[in-house]
Amino acid sequence: NKSSMKPSIVLLSLLAVLFAYTQYQRDELLERGIEFMNQKGILKDSFIDRFLTHNRLRYPWLSPGLTAHFLSARERLLRLVSTEEETHSDVVPSNLHVWNETEFPGYKKEDVFFLKHPAALSQRYQLSGLCYMHGPAMVQHYALAHNNHSVPMIDLLKFIKEHFTAKQLEKHIFDNEGGDSSTFLKSILQPNTTFLTSGISTLVPFFRDFGPALVAKFKVHEDFMKASVHHHYGKPSGKFIGYHAMTFVGHRLSDNGTSYFLLQNWWEKKQFVEVDADYLKASGAYFTFIETPQTGIPDTFSYTYGKYHELEAVDKPEGQANEMASE
Repeated sequence: NKSSMKPSIVLLSLLAVLFAYTQYQRDELLERGIEFMNQKGILKDSFIDRFLTHNRLRYPWLSPGLTAHFLSARERLLRLVSTEEETHSDVVPSNLHVWNETEFPGYKKEDVFFLKHPAALSQRYQLSGLCYMHGPAMVQHYALAHNNHSVPMIDLLKFIKEHFTAKQLEKHIFDNEGGDSSTFLKSILQPNTTFLTSGISTLVPFFRDFGPALVAKFKVHEDFMKASVHHHYGKPSGKFIGYHAMTFVGHRLSDNGTSYFLLQNWWEKKQFVEVDADYLKASGAYFTFIETPQTGIPDTFSYTYGKYHELEAVDKPEGQANEMASE
């Protein structure tokens, strides 16, 4: 029946046009990405490497054995140039795990930073392997609130695009490599800032004096990967997965005198985590407090405001296991 075929032909034609237009937009965006790489001096020392890399990004399926690698690199590059700034909002998405006193009972207002400074509470959602940046960004944000200043959040997407070296960008785009969270924290604070490194025994007094701390090199084991579990006590279980960075934001004592520590995380379903001293000690984490009062984010860095920040432009969701790799 010819009449019944016409709507199908029209629909297929429309889909073909839509696909072609979408592909044209992606191709145009990819060329912008390649131009961005040229402007930043990525692979500038080798014309052959630059030529081959650019064309492998354009046609990754023509590189047997490397197709998946260059497809992933292309997606990271496209996300890097497709958005001007990281997502920020005064509304926390309904799918995000949030703090509540029912799930975390027993905490006093003065012992949780964002309860004592409610205007400072902000959450980050990590969609890529950049925990080494999320942790320091949150610590800087809280350091400003601790010293009664306005509470912006450094724009990590713009920081990557504007302040990463060519080598750092190359590692990020092609290897999805990150860095050290303690080093990154020092790079985003005001000049001549001093720090204090703490053990578990001095966490509470340092917290009272200086506010939240960076939790670096936290050893993640299989038990910690369970998104629905927000309390971890005793010894970690399962195999070692990788290192992670978070922020220490509160503490409490139980009726029997047991110490518990509240950590802020960046995973969709695990934004806040309570651990006891045994679990924290077994994690082998380092704790860094900012000693020098912070009065603002350095003028050379862009920043935003909001209760929610998401670095979705840097990479596609890759699962929590891969989120560990960059710390």
